[in-house]
Amino acid sequence: MSKTTRFGAGGAIAALGALVFVTPRYLFPVCEYFGVRMEMMGKTSPMQCYYTARASLLVGAIIVLAGIAVMIATRPEALRSLALVVGGAGIGVILIPTVLFPVCHNADMHCNQGAVPLLIVLGVTTLIMSGWLALASRKSSMEVSEAAV
Repeated sequence: MSKTTRFGAGGAIAALGALVFVTPRYLFPVCEYFGVRMEMMGKTSPMQCYYTARASLLVGAIIVLAGIAVMIATRPEALRSLALVVGGAGIGVILIPTVLFPVCHNADMHCNQGAVPLLIVLGVTTLIMSGWLALASRKSSMEVSEAAV
């Protein structure tokens, strides 16, 4: 894989990770950042979407680091491994707001209107980039092995 392609793919993956990182806080803030809290038996606690936002921050940071690693890596085996990491993180981005830390079921809440749909779209886009990276690194490893013969 050429250096330009690696830098382009790594930059795109890092940008997707940065979008996942900032979505629940800045692009489409979840309820916690609007001051909405849940009150039960006289105590206030964060809404469920707060935990979705925290988990998305972690997964977004992992995707950013993997994107930077794609820019640095030169061996096709390393790129395929990084594609696997990015794909797993993309699945995590999809599963966090839907299964792992589901948000409340009120469709009028801020998290349901913006953050969750965008996180799902970013997760699918990350999966597509991961698949492309795996295929491109496989193709480049075939070219390297044919040149060696």
